[in-house]
Amino acid sequence: MNFESRLRKLESRYRATLSAAGAAQAHYMALAGEPSATACAIERANAQWKELELRKRSIVERMDDVERLEQDAMA
Repeated sequence: MNFESRLRKLESRYRATLSAAGAAQAHYMALAGEPSATACAIERANAQWKELELRKRSIVERMDDVERLEQDAMA
């Protein structure tokens, strides 16, 4: 199992998700401050942002798992 390759892929996914989450948060904040935005649009933007935040956490957990597996394999 190539741990370094798996970590690089996960790190790349994390960076992409981090960027998308930042954009989603900015979009949500902009909609939340816009008087003409519908409640549905605001809720949808919030849900997208929260989903990306969850995805970030999931990627971090998988990165931790890979690092643990690598340490166990070296022991």
